[in-house]
Amino acid sequence: MKLPSLCGILNRLRNSAGYHLTFFKCGDGFMSGRLLLAFALGFLVASGTGNVTAITIVEEGEPRATIVVRGAVLESGPYKPARYDAGSPEQKVRLAAFDLQHYVQKMTGAKLPILSDREEFDGPSILVGASGRTDRLGIKIPDGFTIERREEEYMILCRDNTLVLAGNDLAHYHGTPYAVYELLNRLGVRWFMPGEFGEVVPGMKTIRVDAIDFHDKPDFAMRNWWLHATPEMYAEEHLWKLRNKAGPVVSVKIPGDGSVNLYLPHDQFDEHPEWFAMNADGTPIKSMPSLSHPDVPALVANAIKKRLVVRLKRDDLPPVSGGIMRSGPAGQHLSIGFAPADGLPVDFSPETMKINRGFAGILGRAGVPKELSISEEWFQFVNKVAEEVTRDYPEVIISTNGYANRDLPPEGVSLHPNLSVMYAAIWADTLHAFDNPRSWHGALQGQIIKRWCELNKRVFIYNYNEVNLVSLQTPVPTVRRLARNLPLLKKWGLMGFMDEARNAYMEHGITTRYTRARIYWDADLDVDALLEDYFEKWYGKAAAPAQAFWEAIDDCIENTPMLGHEDRILPYVYTASLVETLEHHVADGEHLADTDRTRLHVRVDRHILEHLKAYMRMHDAEFAARYEEAVRQADIMAEHRVALHEINPFFTTPESTDPDKMRLSVAYFWNLALRRAHYQKLHDMTSGKTGQLVAMAPKIVKFSLDEANMGKILQWHAPAYDRSRWRTIDLTRPYYIQGYMDERGVPYQGLMWYVFELDVPESAAGNPVHVYAPVVNTEAWVWVNGQYIGHRKYLESYWRPAPLNFNITDSIRPGSRNTIAVRVGTGMNRTQAPDGFQGRLFLYAPTAQVAP
Repeated sequence: MKLPSLCGILNRLRNSAGYHLTFFKCGDGFMSGRLLLAFALGFLVASGTGNVTAITIVEEGEPRATIVVRGAVLESGPYKPARYDAGSPEQKVRLAAFDLQHYVQKMTGAKLPILSDREEFDGPSILVGASGRTDRLGIKIPDGFTIERREEEYMILCRDNTLVLAGNDLAHYHGTPYAVYELLNRLGVRWFMPGEFGEVVPGMKTIRVDAIDFHDKPDFAMRNWWLHATPEMYAEEHLWKLRNKAGPVVSVKIPGDGSVNLYLPHDQFDEHPEWFAMNADGTPIKSMPSLSHPDVPALVANAIKKRLVVRLKRDDLPPVSGGIMRSGPAGQHLSIGFAPADGLPVDFSPETMKINRGFAGILGRAGVPKELSISEEWFQFVNKVAEEVTRDYPEVIISTNGYANRDLPPEGVSLHPNLSVMYAAIWADTLHAFDNPRSWHGALQGQIIKRWCELNKRVFIYNYNEVNLVSLQTPVPTVRRLARNLPLLKKWGLMGFMDEARNAYMEHGITTRYTRARIYWDADLDVDALLEDYFEKWYGKAAAPAQAFWEAIDDCIENTPMLGHEDRILPYVYTASLVETLEHHVADGEHLADTDRTRLHVRVDRHILEHLKAYMRMHDAEFAARYEEAVRQADIMAEHRVALHEINPFFTTPESTDPDKMRLSVAYFWNLALRRAHYQKLHDMTSGKTGQLVAMAPKIVKFSLDEANMGKILQWHAPAYDRSRWRTIDLTRPYYIQGYMDERGVPYQGLMWYVFELDVPESAAGNPVHVYAPVVNTEAWVWVNGQYIGHRKYLESYWRPAPLNFNITDSIRPGSRNTIAVRVGTGMNRTQAPDGFQGRLFLYAPTAQVAP
């Protein structure tokens, strides 16, 4: 049932019956379809009795109701946000009760008293959490905690002058806080960003709630992400998750990279090297178990069980200790997690290689042994460990990751029922939905997830929702991707999410992070209604242009044929017409915003837009070989980041050479400072400081594919070779978007040749001359005037800088035209989308030593 029709039903009933309906009035805020239907039905029952209002909480600014909690709640300490420690049930109820009191007072000015269930009072009562009063009323509060991790639930019950807001608060569940935040959300309170900055609290004099009996459960049991933040920002973000019904505490141990080391018999490495994995050269690997030796699963399982014994006996240990997570009453529900080291770990021992199926991993290149998928041998090994552990601990969850060379579901291997698989597709397109016809990545990833869910009922995804792993924090909203993917994931039976993220609201936008939190609870969320509510409340009269601004970017992202998880694709995704459109929308918003707050929110969008413009100008300058201008534009980008950080640090944390501050910015690789330094280096190499430009190649050069690997034999590099039938290509754009993708968007894979005809001035004689290109991937071989110069080794497609740099002094001919041929190999991994050339080749005469 659609939201407008339900709103219409409620409004017609209210108008015809003449009842004052505060809580369920559609204007009070966005409701998901399933929740609004429940409230509508509740109203219909109440209207039939002629008694709509079940409780008055505040009337004309005066408190009428009392908040009641069980006595132990008021005696407990405050709730403390923590990644693994959810706190006690009493602390959760305390948080819920005091937040209810706080926000009701902010809305109405009335402070509701909070009393113990042992105290007597007259008047309406709001029962927060289970208590003696709920027991006496015979109200069954949701509870329970099992290995299935599916018991999370809350309820809102209103009748006879009593409002019950309660839920399952065991272990990592936060049912009672969710009930309170659901009520506040219905009253119009919003938490669009962490902290007070992101709150929207409406003013009202009276709060009445009608009769209702509503229960709600999440579609996904795990709804979390982690990020680097200051302690203050972490606490704010933790509470923000709760208030939007995300899950701030994990319920299954995350199998961290290398965590299998916790359970390996390292003290017997010298005596029993056969218990450890083997390198290709036959040497043992101390950090990796043998995946085929019959004794090793029991050794690992016994090490796990020893830690479990300690874990169960030691109540003073933190919730996560020794690689084991304790949760649930009395700590009886445990989970452990283990995984091999990051990268592509392989056990090359002969017995393990007999198990290996010979499939290349998604990240691997066919024919490269180190890049084989090891899913079959790894999950057979994990099964054996699980069988040993669960003999003594039948309710333990054992998690491992389907990541790197284990992300393909194993063929011919069933998974132990106590396993949980964390699927992490670091290779995958982060921009498009699984069913977007423009993304073969998305289709592939979706089918892999579906298969994992068929094999295991506790699959959770480790999403990379930064949005791009390598990024300069230009805007990349992915609301449409979320809206398409979440119903599919629910249908496939996914358990949930434990994502990697960063505090960069300037990049993903408020809309993406807010939608993510809400849709992780309700996969069938009416996202259009959610966004309409957000833009209206956040931007006021500037809502329409602000919404058009963010939707124009999302539309651009959704419809690009380019795939990836690094921003190297974005200069070709954003367009001049998009920037012009965005300027129009922001200017309209600046004109319409009529309060200090809405003007500030539009100013945020202005900074995001100006930062994007500088990003585009920086790349335009780079591709025009105006490197000094690229440096200047990088500085402009940095200025807008500082301005956004000063407005609110959740928008971005500026880069710093201080390791702690750099951690907060999550900009370790190819960040703005590194790119600025790179452009400065190129300027110095070509302007006289460390070198002098000799010749700059044009953007357009001769180009040919070499599908059959004939070019070297046929001497395509020779100056006299006839290239009249060759095509041309733009050096500043990835080769595949220039006509070298198939109908599915899969790029050409193999060899290709770029040939340059450059006039070298006579003045270059007597000077050393080098050939340089800023980015060539993934592998390159160079000839000058028919003479072989050298080989630039294979570099992963994302690697930056990825220069080609050779001394060609002895092969160059000053005063004449010179032929430079570059044979480029894409590598055998299409998912990485290698670019070929991405920038202008040039010749320079070094005047000082230049780093590669």
